[in-house]
Amino acid sequence: MRVWFSGAAAAASLVAFGLAGCSDGGAKTKVAQAQQVIVEATPVTASGCVRPVENTDCLVVKGRGGGYYDISTASPAPDLSKGVAISLQGKDMGKNTQCGRQLTDVRWSYLGIQCGASVPASSSSTDKGDKAKESKAG
Repeated sequence: MRVWFSGAAAAASLVAFGLAGCSDGGAKTKVAQAQQVIVEATPVTASGCVRPVENTDCLVVKGRGGGYYDISTASPAPDLSKGVAISLQGKDMGKNTQCGRQLTDVRWSYLGIQCGASVPASSSSTDKGDKAKESKAG
C-alpha cells in the first residue's frame, strides 16, 4: 500500500508542476516574445512593365514566378504615360495586398524597353483601317 501512495503522490506533484508552467505569466511572456520578433526583409529585384490594377490605386510589376509585386509605395511612382519598362529593387516584408506581394523601400529606374499599350480593341482596328486608307491615297 505504501508504494501505491508514494507513486500517487509523485504523480500528483508532477501534474501540479506541469500546470504551474501553464499559468498566465508564462503565456504573457510567450506573447511578449512573439511581438518582439522582427521579420527580416527579403531583397527583391525585378524588371518589367508597370501596370495599374482596375478599381484600385495599385501599381504592379509581374515577377519571375508569375505573381505580381505591388509597388504602390514607390515614391516617386513611375510615370505610366511613358510606356517604358522599369528595373526595380525593393524589400519583401511578407505582406500580401489585394494587388500582390507588397514591396517597401522601392527604388527603380527606367529601361529602354517599350511596353505594349493598353488600348481598347475597337480603337486599334480603327487605326489600322485609317493607315490602310492613307497608304492607298498616298
